[in-house]
Amino acid sequence: MSRSKAREHALKVLYAKEINPNTAELSADISDALSEKGKSFSDFLVEQVQLHRDEIDGEIVRFLKKWSLSQLNIVDKNILRIAIAEFNYTYEDKADRKVIINEAVELAKVYGGENSYRFINGILSAVTGEKNG
Repeated sequence: MSRSKAREHALKVLYAKEINPNTAELSADISDALSEKGKSFSDFLVEQVQLHRDEIDGEIVRFLKKWSLSQLNIVDKNILRIAIAEFNYTYEDKADRKVIINEAVELAKVYGGENSYRFINGILSAVTGEKNG
């Protein structure tokens, strides 16, 4: 199971939880035939986003220009949250950060709006630029 599918699964879980916060355990309902390793990684990403949401959202807000977090659509917001959680809580290698950005851009191309992928790329590049600087 690829990490790409695990990230996609995490996005679906976070989206569903944001739409209906009262949903108990829906991860299994949208598992997309994840391997045990993929499910574990997806669950880890979801958990990190939930545990550190305020900190992650603060990082996003610092790079928004003329926007507030509430103006972002749910998909874009959660793609950013997943990538930043992965930056902050799993990897230190710059090469890995490029992979994470690319994966986020690909998710945005599939699930986001027409220009979401550009927006996602810009925000994540700014976040990683600050972390590397």
